[in-house]
Amino acid sequence: MPTKAYSSSRILMNNIALYILIASATIASPGPGVILSITNSLTHGRKKTAYGILGISLGMLGVAIVSATSIGLVIATSNKMFLAIQLVGAMYIFYLGFKMAFGKRKSFVLDSGNTLDVSSTSAGRLFKEGLLTSLSNPKPILFFMAVFPQFIDTEQTYLSQFLILASAFCLLVLLIHFCYAEAFALASRYLWKAQDNLYLITKIGGVTLMFISILLFASVMFTV
Repeated sequence: MPTKAYSSSRILMNNIALYILIASATIASPGPGVILSITNSLTHGRKKTAYGILGISLGMLGVAIVSATSIGLVIATSNKMFLAIQLVGAMYIFYLGFKMAFGKRKSFVLDSGNTLDVSSTSAGRLFKEGLLTSLSNPKPILFFMAVFPQFIDTEQTYLSQFLILASAFCLLVLLIHFCYAEAFALASRYLWKAQDNLYLITKIGGVTLMFISILLFASVMFTV
């Protein structure tokens, strides 16, 4: 009996390691969330960027929960509903990008950590933007529905396994996005010496998000 328990535990750890590898590669791939975190780190500093990353992570948890319910099944199997959510998500990402690229110019200042910050941007707004960026993208639902079953042991309790997999994914989102943010925040000390340069990176981040949203929109239209 102990041998069987040890064997099951070893298989579980191997599966978790593989899951972490797959999830990490997925999260690290440049997308709307990563671009948002990088742009926030360059324009708002570490402290406020953390709120945006937390929003992205919690949004992913919400998507994971939806994917584990009948709602996720309906979304994944209903082509019209899935396309509708994709279109709404693409439009929201375009809106974020447009606001960053063509919004009113703001004054940039150094915060206590010697990183740049936009004093008029609230942490709550960054959190909401991160949350909505995750929730408005239905593609992670397919990821969770495709990947989760590969690592679920039908002989064990489903809820506990789901919580482990979902929590691991959200923690990886936090870790990887913080690594991106920290790397670009450090670079900002040497790259963005003038407000004009910092304003430019905000525009570049916005245009990039708009470009991603157009690609998403085009991919949806081509599947209709």
